[in-house]
Amino acid sequence: MPIDTFINILHEFASRINLVGLQIDASGYCCLDVDHGTFIHIKHESKRDAMIFIAEIGQIPEINGGHVMRYLLRMNDNPEESKGMTLSYNLESNNAAIGYQYPMRFLNIEKFEEFFKMFLDEVDRWKQKMELYMQGTLPKGEDNSKEGERGNASSSDAGSPEFMVGA
Repeated sequence: MPIDTFINILHEFASRINLVGLQIDASGYCCLDVDHGTFIHIKHESKRDAMIFIAEIGQIPEINGGHVMRYLLRMNDNPEESKGMTLSYNLESNNAAIGYQYPMRFLNIEKFEEFFKMFLDEVDRWKQKMELYMQGTLPKGEDNSKEGERGNASSSDAGSPEFMVGA
């Protein structure tokens, strides 16, 4: 069964990184907390037999929010910038999110680890951008003629991710 491959890959990954307590529910969903606060939602999509990753990357700012939303939507059409991932908006949390799906038929533990690292790198990159946007910096290519700009921010360099089973 396709979900068996999904479950086996996640359990092998948990074993390799010494993650205790990984729970995958009956629908094929689990959540990992990376570095105390970056929640990576992982789901098996049975209709497409794909593994889906989703992570929220930051709140849509009150100032320049329209510019940020337009930019995120535009980046979905720019594979160099989005790396083939999809940027979206969660209405309930007012957060931007990034997601990606990968077909299970091409997935093994090595590919999973490679993709997971790439996904984490992209989540971090977009979280840094969203921090700048929260401070009023406009996204690249956006005009501030209608809304004000409020400053800049610096990014910090993090070490290896720390994993925990998410809620």
